[in-house]
Amino acid sequence: MGRTTRHLAPLALALLLAACSTAGRREPGAPPGEPPGPAPRFPRYTESIKQIALFRGGLGWGGVWIGSTVRQVENALGKLLDLDKAETDELCGYRAVGVEILGQPLRLEFEGTGDDTRLRAIWLLLDGRGRPLDRDALVRALKARFPDLAYVPSPHVPDLSEAEAPKPLYEFDKAEDGLFWVDPGRGIYFGKICVD
Repeated sequence: MGRTTRHLAPLALALLLAACSTAGRREPGAPPGEPPGPAPRFPRYTESIKQIALFRGGLGWGGVWIGSTVRQVENALGKLLDLDKAETDELCGYRAVGVEILGQPLRLEFEGTGDDTRLRAIWLLLDGRGRPLDRDALVRALKARFPDLAYVPSPHVPDLSEAEAPKPLYEFDKAEDGLFWVDPGRGIYFGKICVD
């Protein structure tokens, strides 16, 4: 009995020290003095982009698919959405609700009414952990996920090159409603997106 205890004591001490050394870790970019937060689901914000999926010609994230009815989205989320109280985009007519899937915040944009209400676009809201999002890193991650993207020049500034576009728009012809808009201020917007 004493022999077993003697061997376990150093192990217990090592585990205790390891727990203490990680308990107060602050997330990268967190201001001093703030309590440590939970570990992010995706430590690098570009990792969330790798989770954008293509299934049967539709884009989605975390089991929620562009073109799904509001009921299908609710079933995937496991909760009801109150679209009557949702924020409405006056220009596009979309109604938007914020949700979180797998620790990732999303803004889901719906079009239509009643049983015809369908998910038309998803904002993949990214967090640079206290630092601005890197436009080039977003583009690289998106192109790594979908290599067949085609840059869509702005109708307002048709001569603006892809490299110079601060918020580039891309078309993905393998998906219905396959547009991607890279916005370094918020993240990646995709689906049947409404941008001016």
